Amino acid sequence: MKVGTLHTDIVIEEGDDGKDLGDGQQLWTVSTWVRECADCASRKTHGKQPCAPMQTLVPSRPFERVALDILGPLPETPNKNKYILVIGDYFSKWTEAFPLPNQEAQSIAKVLTEEWVCRFGAPRSIHSDQGRNFESTLFKELCSLLSIHKSRTTPYHPQSDGLVERFNRTLLSMLALFVEDNQLNWDKLLPYVMLAYRSSVHASTSFTPYRVLFGREIVLPVDIMLNVGKHEIFSSADEYVSRLQETLSSVVDAVKRHQTRASGRQKDSYDFRANFQYYSEGELVWVHNKARKRGVCAKLQRRFKGPFRVRERLTEVLYRLVPVEGGSESVVHFNRLKPYTCSLAASSTPTPQDEVNKYIYFLIMVKLTIKPRRNLFSRFFSFNLFLFHLCRMQ
Repeated sequence: MKVGTLHTDIVIEEGDDGKDLGDGQQLWTVSTWVRECADCASRKTHGKQPCAPMQTLVPSRPFERVALDILGPLPETPNKNKYILVIGDYFSKWTEAFPLPNQEAQSIAKVLTEEWVCRFGAPRSIHSDQGRNFESTLFKELCSLLSIHKSRTTPYHPQSDGLVERFNRTLLSMLALFVEDNQLNWDKLLPYVMLAYRSSVHASTSFTPYRVLFGREIVLPVDIMLNVGKHEIFSSADEYVSRLQETLSSVVDAVKRHQTRASGRQKDSYDFRANFQYYSEGELVWVHNKARKRGVCAKLQRRFKGPFRVRERLTEVLYRLVPVEGGSESVVHFNRLKPYTCSLAASSTPTPQDEVNKYIYFLIMVKLTIKPRRNLFSRFFSFNLFLFHLCRMQ
């Protein structure tokens, strides 16, 4: 009997039960087949998860690089708002949150232009996920008109947009503390929540976002009530501008140092669990399939799809792939890849060909069901149950 037929007929695991079938000379054959089985590889992981080293980028000035994201849907408010457009500056950590009735490209472009560009100017670069609104023709035309470089994350890898993804969790936590029981006033709370966020010291800069931008701390109502804070008096506007330039220059230099130090600590901590290798051009890989089909149980879905061939290594962690069976190219992060060790000529799952396969099938299914512990009673029970099925098939 062929090892391939034996393996696929009984859904063998590469564990104790599977190795019991391949005692002696057949052990290496069964193990090799299990390792090269395309059906198993499309479902199982291969031990330690792939994890590329962290890629860090520290901007040199405020509003040089900003990130966009859509948070929602949330409960629809009386003002018909269901989404939040989040815009964050990578350098100062200054973040804006605008309520929106929808997440269409036209609504996003309008708010971005009127509420951000008209107030802070056009950034050099905008980073977002691959949502259809951010990848639309309208949004691309807007970026082209304002000479903005548009970058995006790879599919199913939100860590590439970590600034706004982390802020979204903070924003939801803050809103949850003050929202009404019916959860319909969250859009009215946004200005107050953002005031609290911008006046709080950010861990990676050691400054509040307000101070990084304006060179001083924001005056809160409680500061006026308690008469606290430093009240500087300037003799002229020139003196104020000169003092402000000195303050902002020192703050920007300090932010660069603090962010570089914080990024280094985060990278060291993250890279400690890195499991990384380079894939060469032409090498075959599996891609982790996170797409979910409606009406299909995700727990029974195969975790990987492929094979894909590496067309090009774009960066240290990004690869351009093309399906072996033909199709469009895609850019995928290393963390979603695993080596393809199967044969391209591997056939689909066969069915039992003869009565011998059926008898062995019943025996192994009993072993896999009761999971024997190699004691005498378990083996005796398995053998007798096998004989029972054997007699019924005669």
